[in-house]
Amino acid sequence: MVPEKKPIDSLEETGVLNETDTPSDENKSESSIDFDENSTILTMENGMQSKNDNKVKPLYVRRFYTVIALALVVVIFIVGTVVINLLPEKEDDTTTTSQTIFVKQTSSLNIEKIVINGSYGKMVFNSTKTEATGSDAVASAVWSLEGYDADLIASSSVNAAADNLATIYATRIMETDQSQKDLYGFNKPLLTAEVFMRKGKGENYTLTIGDSAPDGSGYYAIITGDNNIYLVATATVNSFNKKPEELADSIIVDTPTIEDISKKTDKKYFDEETGSLATYESIEISGTKYTKKAVFTPIKDNEFVECNVDLGSYSRYGAPDTVNELFGILTNGLVAMDTYVLKPTAADVKKYRLENPEAIVTVKCGSIVVKVKASMYDKENNLYAVMVDGRNAIYAVSGDALSMLNYSLEDFYYQFVFQEFIYTFKNMKVEIGNKTYDFDIKHDTSNDSFTATSNGKQIDDALLATYYQYFLVLSPEVKSSYTDGETVLKATFTYKSTSKGQKVIELVKQSARRYLMKIDGVSYGIVSSLDFDPLVIYADHVMTNQGIPEP
Repeated sequence: MVPEKKPIDSLEETGVLNETDTPSDENKSESSIDFDENSTILTMENGMQSKNDNKVKPLYVRRFYTVIALALVVVIFIVGTVVINLLPEKEDDTTTTSQTIFVKQTSSLNIEKIVINGSYGKMVFNSTKTEATGSDAVASAVWSLEGYDADLIASSSVNAAADNLATIYATRIMETDQSQKDLYGFNKPLLTAEVFMRKGKGENYTLTIGDSAPDGSGYYAIITGDNNIYLVATATVNSFNKKPEELADSIIVDTPTIEDISKKTDKKYFDEETGSLATYESIEISGTKYTKKAVFTPIKDNEFVECNVDLGSYSRYGAPDTVNELFGILTNGLVAMDTYVLKPTAADVKKYRLENPEAIVTVKCGSIVVKVKASMYDKENNLYAVMVDGRNAIYAVSGDALSMLNYSLEDFYYQFVFQEFIYTFKNMKVEIGNKTYDFDIKHDTSNDSFTATSNGKQIDDALLATYYQYFLVLSPEVKSSYTDGETVLKATFTYKSTSKGQKVIELVKQSARRYLMKIDGVSYGIVSSLDFDPLVIYADHVMTNQGIPEP
């Protein structure tokens, strides 16, 4: 007996089917599809029900899904329409992105001037053409940015901008007429680039850049004399849509070579074999982080140390490693990470803390002079704000490139304060309490040896040389408070050269184990009894020919 058919609505509203409504295996055709028993009406292929799934979604649920699906279709249609309006369909195979489309094709040698009005105001590029003269020579153009010193601007950056405006490529033709150009942002363009040709080299033209494409791949562009609207690559537009600081040369201190110099007197600072700077006339360092100004000068007649440090009221020997790092500002050059400001105002100088900079370093090699002012401006990124004399700009320079500015003034001092060869003196007198030790020294240059006598009596020169070393290793603590006291040791060294006079070392007692060291009346710091005691004890050893250990 055939079961009675129920209306489909009533079946759906009950949410179930009777078992008699399920077809029997006998009534299946051979072409019937076997379904996955785990499928549901939402996941199975062809939207068919599993033979073991007797449940059907209620009607209101299925209607809800239908409404959602229709809504999604409408949204996709609207979004697609907007995108299609912004990125029109390709007209034919010639406008595909895989092909090169020339918007303009000329040589930058034919361009005399470019005027850009855009995001960063007005910029004018000027070109000076150099004609070819020799058989192998080729014509060239030197570009400059109007209103800025030529050495402030990287010629490669300006050349790239000029080249991209001489030969302009597009990646796509968006429209073949400009009837709807306002939709592409040309009513409020990003920039215009007016290109002025040299006489007889073609007509002037203007490139106008509108909005950027939604996907960021480029900008819409039009050019005079052409009805097309193009899509030009972002990189092309960015090459000339820059603020002046982005065109600045990053090399702010260039390393001179012997070939660069014009004055013959400057050659003495160079190594003739390598052509590189080898020495300097002076290096000066000052600024708010230093207690006083220091001037470093090379020493020619002292084989122990390389330079002297003039500190105004007194001097020290310079530590070669740290002083050479200062010299490296010129020998290695200086490269900026970024340019903060071109043509800075007084307010800019103050903002970047260069009104009273932390450090001022001046390196002089004859007529070659470089002066650098620096203050730590961006601690998070370890960047100094830097100005270089002769360059009207403020730069960002890595703290790694200026690591020598981390040193205190004392770090530039040589560890020992008295460094001379014994044979540079003709007499050495040591006064300790009520005893005086007087030694005459004669240097034999033929075999670089010396003889020593005391009150006409010859003494062992090796013993005197060893005793003398204890003066050489005196290394006081610079940062100390000083008080008056009794001078317990005074050593007077008289140079062979009458132009140099004498060098006087004094040890002034401060406590049972501490002594203030003075050289030529200038206090250098505290030494301990470990330094003082050998000077007392071994003076007698020299006179009595007793052994003296090396310090």
